[in-house]
Amino acid sequence: MESETHSEFEMKKGIVSVVVPVYNVEKYLDRCMISIVNQTYHNLEIILIDDGSTDSSSCKCDEWAVRDSRIKVIHKENAGAGMARNTGIDHAAGEYICFFDSDDYVALDAIEKAYHWISHYKADIVHFGCYNIDLDGRVKNRDIPETDKILYQGDEILKYILPNMIGADLKTGKKRLLAMVPWRCMYSMTTIRRNHWRFVSEKEYISEDAYSQLLLYKNVTRVAVLPEALYYYCENRTSLTHVYIENKYERIKTWYEACLRVCDEFGYGEEVTGRMPDRFVNMTIRTIKTIAHADGDKREKREEINTILQDRKFYEIVSDINIKYQTKQQKALLFAIKYRLYRIAWLMVRLKI
Repeated sequence: MESETHSEFEMKKGIVSVVVPVYNVEKYLDRCMISIVNQTYHNLEIILIDDGSTDSSSCKCDEWAVRDSRIKVIHKENAGAGMARNTGIDHAAGEYICFFDSDDYVALDAIEKAYHWISHYKADIVHFGCYNIDLDGRVKNRDIPETDKILYQGDEILKYILPNMIGADLKTGKKRLLAMVPWRCMYSMTTIRRNHWRFVSEKEYISEDAYSQLLLYKNVTRVAVLPEALYYYCENRTSLTHVYIENKYERIKTWYEACLRVCDEFGYGEEVTGRMPDRFVNMTIRTIKTIAHADGDKREKREEINTILQDRKFYEIVSDINIKYQTKQQKALLFAIKYRLYRIAWLMVRLKI
């Protein structure tokens, strides 16, 4: 078990630390690791955080460490991906750091390109795009950042980058395809340590990635955007995005209120706070869809969905948001919710309209 901490060494120039939380991913871990150890950029330290796996993932991590001297493994009790990433930060020696999920994989030149971009532009963070891969391993689509320029500095971070990470432009509906996820970025370790930044636990806030990013961006001064898809985000049936979680909607409300408090505390302007309601609604609709298609009694699922649809907070936000730039299907669903046509809303979700 790895026990060394960052206090025992200095960051090393040119090294990129790759932190990979691992939890019960025996089916996917080899695919992920093959894509990392074969990177065209070789100066890596690869930190596998075995987060209390109960399948063969733990053994696989140790086997990979034997095969490649750049890999170190830390075995710990299960605490979630956010806490696993924090363990990786505590042990990272690199000048820059990436957080990759163990059920995904990356292009073989991903780190080389991101490293060139972040070092050339002396950025705190570089964003890049991803391919979305379906359950059959096929590319569904790709999300490539569509920004007006490559480098953003100073006030542009809170006026342009962070708002476009949260959602589409409120006036035009334009999506810049930036994302509030750590696996589509490379970070400067100097920036992380200077700001004492850490992830929160998904056991505390259901969308820990987005909340954690809100905590960081107040102190980010340079962001570079690499308009290329370098990451392969893979759907799988055990992902928390697609798994039914009891009381998930209540946790979304808790997350939303916490995000608004951060925005208020940090003095984020309307460009940031104004886009939060759309994100709240989209998260809630995804939750409703998950409930509708989960196993279980149809009547119980319908009652649970109706409870969400009739929730005062959800109704108020849906009634207030601008649906002009939503897809036709999304407009129809939000219209049904807004005018309390709950039976129609249920049928639309149930029939995947």
